Amino acid sequence: MERAADFLEDAEDSLGAARDLFGTGRWAKVCFHCHQAAELGLKAALNALGLERRGHDLSYLLEELAGYVREFDELRDVAKVLDQYYIPTRYANAFYRGSAMRHYTREQAERALEYAEEILRRVRQVVAQGKVEEGS
Repeated sequence: MERAADFLEDAEDSLGAARDLFGTGRWAKVCFHCHQAAELGLKAALNALGLERRGHDLSYLLEELAGYVREFDELRDVAKVLDQYYIPTRYANAFYRGSAMRHYTREQAERALEYAEEILRRVRQVVAQGKVEEGS
């Protein structure tokens, strides 16, 4: 079932939440929502290509997508950075001491926003185009 538009709408909502949270200085939550935006965006693109994927590993989702749209291969390092924001941004026990929020910075949040925005910019193009031939 084609759900690309639904995934993309939720991705945009997560990116909007990240932007809102940036204004309040909640760096860890910005990073988490950027991961979510990227995850939902990549799933939207894959869905537009007729594929349904589960899971939260951006590196895996991006690698699969790059098999269909080579330009996504350029974002491998971006995915690896954002993958680090899925669990530890939410759980204090990811660190030896202190709440999760105390371990993230404005600079990390800014970079996460840039990365999520870049992924979504490319995802929008795939979703708008729909299906493409493998390896194109």
